[in-house]
Amino acid sequence: MQQALIHVTIVVDDYDKAIDFYTNKLNLALTEDTKISDTKRWVLVTPKGNNATSLLLAKAANEMQQSRIGNQTGGRVFLFLHTDNFDRDYKMLIDNDITIVRKPSVEEYGKVAVFEDIYGNLWDLIELKKAKEFFHSTRIFTIKDASKIDFTISEIKKLKRQILLENGSISFEINQVQNDKNKIILWGCFRDEQSYNDHLNSKHLQAFFKLDLVKLENDYVVNVIA
Repeated sequence: MQQALIHVTIVVDDYDKAIDFYTNKLNLALTEDTKISDTKRWVLVTPKGNNATSLLLAKAANEMQQSRIGNQTGGRVFLFLHTDNFDRDYKMLIDNDITIVRKPSVEEYGKVAVFEDIYGNLWDLIELKKAKEFFHSTRIFTIKDASKIDFTISEIKKLKRQILLENGSISFEINQVQNDKNKIILWGCFRDEQSYNDHLNSKHLQAFFKLDLVKLENDYVVNVIA
């Protein structure tokens, strides 16, 4: 099952007035403006750099809809605008005379400020904290004696249980090459470089190597890019 939220409606009083604010003041992109009838248009504005979700600017058509303009969530924050550069976009808000409801603060999840759009809807401007970068390693071994493959793997599994008890160990995976049963690939994730070095010097790892079951072919420190 695959689903996506593609449009969120904002009730407005005038199409052109709303377009002007959201594109020229908030720097969103006008991605569609299609005439449906003499009184109705299909107007979408979208954050630049990400077109997953657009705002549908819907002109109020009756008194009930007009009463909802600027208050679609009863005074709570309505929309959450994520940014890759908080300081840049906050300066844009100030330069464009956008009303700041709550000044910038640093929270556990990132940097945030609350601002008000032309209708009084509340928005969060958020730059999330970057995910902590752990220390990753990939080690490729060849089992020396093909008759001891099962025994060697059982010993590596014992080693894994000990590694996962290390203070700086995050995760550890054992992989066997499908068309070469003698080749084992170990993926390790550690809190930081010091944790990785402590792992290399651990008694249980040194004890495993003394069994002389494997030959180290390659040892990589890697960066996770996706």
